[in-house]
Amino acid sequence: MARFQVRRLRNSPVLGLELQANLLDKLTTRVLVPLVPVAELGQTIRQINPVFEIGGVSYALLSQHIAAVPLTEIGDVVADLSRHADAIVAATDFMFQGF
Repeated sequence: MARFQVRRLRNSPVLGLELQANLLDKLTTRVLVPLVPVAELGQTIRQINPVFEIGGVSYALLSQHIAAVPLTEIGDVVADLSRHADAIVAATDFMFQGF
């Protein structure tokens, strides 16, 4: 598993972005942040909910819903958002630091 990869949760339409450092691969969980289609959301907070296009659909990163997910619940990679690392890190930094 690799940081900034988007994965589908098993038996679910939910997408999660992996944020955990690659050097922690021996853990039995991964820190994921859900990605939700913008069309399904009401209001978002620009600083913590950046938007990314995946498969032609705009998804918002819901940093406020960060969670540890067991490996057994994590499915296949559907996208790689590595090129957006700066925006992703800025959103999570803002979530924890407030700036």
